[in-house]
Amino acid sequence: MTESNFGRPPDMDLKILTFNWHEPYICLLARVGFQFYIVEPELSPGKFRRWDTNMRPLPENAQILSQQEASKLLEEEGFDLVIANNIKDLVWVKSFHLPKISLFHCRLSAEIAIGGNQVQRDDYLGSIAPLLSGVKNVFISESKKQDWGLPGEVIPHGLDISDYPGYQGDQASVLRVGNLIKEMDAAKGYSIGEQILDGFPSVTLGLNPGIPSARLSRGFSDLLDHYQHCRVYLNTTMEAYEDGYNLSLLEAMATGMPVVSYKHSGSPIVNGVNGFISDDIAQIRRDVEFLLKNPAQARQIGREARKTVQSQFNIDRFTTSWKRVIHATLVEFLQNSGVVMDGEKRPPFDKIARKNILMNYVSHPATTAHYLERALRKKHNVITCGTMINDEVRKLWNLGALKWEVKPQDIPCAPNAPLKSVLEHLPRGWHADLFFWVETGLSLPPADLSNLTMPKACYLIDTHIHLENHLKIARPFNFVFLAQKKYVDDFKKAGYEQVIWLPLACDEEIHSGKAAEKLCDVGFVGTVDSAPERRKRLLNELSSHFNLNCQRKFMDEMAALYSESRIVFNNAINQDLNMRVFEAMCSGSLLVTDRATGSGLEEMFTDKKHLAYYDDATLLDTVRYYLDHEEERERIAAEGRREVLSRHTYSHRMDTMMNYINNAFKRDAIRSAGAQASELVKSSAATQEPEVKSYYRNTRKDLIPLVPLNASCILEVGCASGGMGAELKREREAFVAGVEMNSSAANLAREVLDDVIEGNIESMPLPYAKESFDCIIFADILEHLVDPLSVLKSTAPLLREGGSVVASIPNIQFYAILGQLGEGAWTYQDEGILDRTHLRFFTLKEMKKLFNDAGMEIDQIEENLSPEYEAFKNSGSRSVTMGRVTVNNLEPEELKQFFVFQYKIRASVRKEAALKPVDDGVDATTPQVQELLEKAKQAFLMNQSDYAMRLYDEALALCPQNAEAVVGLGNVSLQQGNLVEAETHYKSALKNPSPPASAWVGLGILEMQRNDLERASNYLNKAIAMKPENDKALAALGLVENMIGNKHEALKRFVQALESNIDNEAALNGLLKLSYELQVFDDAERLLKQYLEVHPANLNILFGLAGIQFVSGQMDMARESLQTLMIFEPNHADARALIQKIDATEKRHAFIDN
Repeated sequence: MTESNFGRPPDMDLKILTFNWHEPYICLLARVGFQFYIVEPELSPGKFRRWDTNMRPLPENAQILSQQEASKLLEEEGFDLVIANNIKDLVWVKSFHLPKISLFHCRLSAEIAIGGNQVQRDDYLGSIAPLLSGVKNVFISESKKQDWGLPGEVIPHGLDISDYPGYQGDQASVLRVGNLIKEMDAAKGYSIGEQILDGFPSVTLGLNPGIPSARLSRGFSDLLDHYQHCRVYLNTTMEAYEDGYNLSLLEAMATGMPVVSYKHSGSPIVNGVNGFISDDIAQIRRDVEFLLKNPAQARQIGREARKTVQSQFNIDRFTTSWKRVIHATLVEFLQNSGVVMDGEKRPPFDKIARKNILMNYVSHPATTAHYLERALRKKHNVITCGTMINDEVRKLWNLGALKWEVKPQDIPCAPNAPLKSVLEHLPRGWHADLFFWVETGLSLPPADLSNLTMPKACYLIDTHIHLENHLKIARPFNFVFLAQKKYVDDFKKAGYEQVIWLPLACDEEIHSGKAAEKLCDVGFVGTVDSAPERRKRLLNELSSHFNLNCQRKFMDEMAALYSESRIVFNNAINQDLNMRVFEAMCSGSLLVTDRATGSGLEEMFTDKKHLAYYDDATLLDTVRYYLDHEEERERIAAEGRREVLSRHTYSHRMDTMMNYINNAFKRDAIRSAGAQASELVKSSAATQEPEVKSYYRNTRKDLIPLVPLNASCILEVGCASGGMGAELKREREAFVAGVEMNSSAANLAREVLDDVIEGNIESMPLPYAKESFDCIIFADILEHLVDPLSVLKSTAPLLREGGSVVASIPNIQFYAILGQLGEGAWTYQDEGILDRTHLRFFTLKEMKKLFNDAGMEIDQIEENLSPEYEAFKNSGSRSVTMGRVTVNNLEPEELKQFFVFQYKIRASVRKEAALKPVDDGVDATTPQVQELLEKAKQAFLMNQSDYAMRLYDEALALCPQNAEAVVGLGNVSLQQGNLVEAETHYKSALKNPSPPASAWVGLGILEMQRNDLERASNYLNKAIAMKPENDKALAALGLVENMIGNKHEALKRFVQALESNIDNEAALNGLLKLSYELQVFDDAERLLKQYLEVHPANLNILFGLAGIQFVSGQMDMARESLQTLMIFEPNHADARALIQKIDATEKRHAFIDN
């Protein structure tokens, strides 16, 4: 399947398998438009969760399947996608290779609590991690995503309100809907609900054996009838375990039913607008009583509730989000499976993390190749080709005891079939990165292998038998891996350069065996009848003295025999290092083996620490000793098992092989840290159009997954020619605006984006209202800015609630850069980490500080890693050397940071846990009140007086003693010119037990407007007495002193205000004005420089500083400030005029001096 086949997601003809745990939600999913196949899961032996047609009729595009029918279709690859509704579903499909989505309906903490806290959270997450690997996670709410702590997308419920018509509310009763409400009291609030309902007529629908009056609905029409006729809906879900809403509540709202809810920060209910919400049970009862007595008001509130569902839980948004997630899941699955989408190119071998491997061997489960395939599939995409063993081979090799099924290869072909015929059967878009042939003793490599241009590797096992034949077999391969160490030199002498020893190993999942009762003294599995005489003789000696269990076993049965043996015996043939060494040690029993001199065995394992070595003459004594010394025997066996599991599994071997091949590709190109920098840091120069460099045409597709799926309005700062924005519009159907300072690139962007602003983000205002965007993107931008902190702060108000900032930032800690620095080099490039236009450089620590200082929390960090990292990670090293620079004693995460050349970050504006006291003692408030106060403050600053006043009123309704809200009402009244009302509010705030200084400041400013400067001064001095560093009071007092005529005192107050808060605009303007009037510039110059340290791109202040330097006679400094200004705005008329004045002044002085 290719990208062109996908088209737009709605056009995909997909077959999706899911499971019947929630009929209403599956009916919503069916709105997406694909064909759904629904398995009725087994609850207990013989008992299934059948589709309840009373609850919901089966959608037209859905079909019920039995587990047997679904299994058969899965084996036949009859489905395109699985949507699992819980972990049990994932277990059921774990062995099938197809795209999977895991849908999370519940919180993990709730599931653990309901289960009696029998499991630990971290243990549980660790146990399911393999099931979730490669699976796309979808959560029905943000709180559930946060509770699980897993990455994924959030898709809230969506309803079509046209499905829920006709609210009448003609029955004065309260409706409650849910299952097991009493049994799940902690989550569903049964006890609270009973207190609320006491004495009121009510109806409870759902499976509730603990509530005698409750009953099941008689179907969806019965449920809808209750939504239409009952007066009010009651919700008591508890915040600790549940969301503030569920599907039943939303359905009630969609019908037009008013909701009364116990307080929950995640509730869609706005008190008094679309329902009532409180944590005061008495108040909730009053609200219920009010609605029961006032049907007209109930209908009015219900209409608002219906609007809420339409705006916040829209069915179109729901289906669009699901289509996008399904589309992304399929594309990612194909890409992770190695398929190249149309229009894309396969990267170079060493740049591919998950490689496509075409593996050729004769299928046989007990062969080394089978274990290698299993290991490779964990990290790479493997397609196998070749034949499989037949009955003749099974008989010849005495494989009658092999019970594992022999399965055909992915591409079956005859032994030694031409590789060309195999390549023709590869999936479309799948191109092999490596051909890997493994010796089985049953076939030779393809005859046309020399014609293949891709890298070719072979693994030769039995070089201790017929060495000359193996030297010939290896001829067509670029890389030769040998299981037997002693023959590496023979291959090198024969001219093979890329040859490496790769010992055999164990499969930890098959060979671990189980803790078992020891049933025999000595166990042996292997060939006996046709074995060399030495092996037969030694086995006979063991049998005559000990209880010997000698059988022909395979796979897990072999591991079980080893586990049941106190000692496992091994004997090498021709001094080979065989599989038995690793398999026996993996079982947990003590291995007693000969030394296999020259095989490398003694380099890996130490006698009496990991295993026990014997000489033929001492075999019986060695075995007898360890049988008599059980504690020592078991200690050595356990240590040996730990050693093989940590270093000698087939996964370790395949990592070694792939790292070796990777490094070979880089070996010639990367010889030093400097060379690595030019390879990994510097981007290759591409053909460019004269007016737009390739840099501006780059599309950062890797950043798109960080953009939230529900982001419908996006701003990209530094949008270049609009490539990424166009991709977002195509995938997400989003509104995308851009900011770009390169004119040619901006013109191209206008052709594909909805709006493009041309100019410098640091020196121009943006024409967008606050809360305009869901996401702002800085793709490789922040490092180019003079003052990235100010840009983050200034653009943050453009984000809507819950909005995100997505950024990519190069990592100056990258090892190649430090390697250059160690050699005294800091060479700028056209692109990359040392891009010559970069003004700022960041490490991960500094990136975190940048976003923290901007008032943001980082939600997600992803890394672009150097391929070198995997080799370092697997080596266990705690130091990294970059040329002549070495850093030691690194923790794993610290080490990793040296191999990251770029970080990708998603952040959101930080919400404080609780409101801090205003000025000096105002009461702390809840997060809900804090949010109202913050919104009100922003509305006030934007001159939205009516909106600000309404928000302050709402805050006071929740917290009547909140002094900040009272002062806010005073500020709004003052803004509207209502001085009497403002005065009332300020004085009311001063009655608070801890009166805020801001109330005195407000009164002072009010009296300034009345021109009562004496009273104004008195009020402002009271504020300063309470809080000497109150910059607002100091600045206002400076204005008062200036109006009285005390200019030097006024200047002093402005200086004090700015020393407290350099961003106080009124103090800054007053300082500049009075400095010129009084011709006193020392404080002004000092404070303007301080301001520019924080806001280096503020051109007005920079010009003000230049003016002060000019009138102070500091011509060179004034010229330097103006030159800096003109970098950002070359045509700044006032700056040019001042430069001309400086030139004229300097000429005049030169003339006088001459």
